[in-house]
Amino acid sequence: MRKFNITQKVILGMGIVGTIIGFYGKWNGWAYNDYFVFFYTGITMTWIVFLPSNKSCCFPFWKKKAQKQ
Repeated sequence: MRKFNITQKVILGMGIVGTIIGFYGKWNGWAYNDYFVFFYTGITMTWIVFLPSNKSCCFPFWKKKAQKQ
């Protein structure tokens, strides 16, 4: 399991809460526009936490393109 810093923990918590609100709204029959915003935002915040947080950028095709010139 990965260790998260405080910011990642807060974002993960907000994502889980947003997803639960979205499921609750779907289950209680809220209008689509009401519950989908919470669900979509919660799911997005949840998976953003697991993205790599290093500062380096990866350009896998950049070296091949530079060599052709």
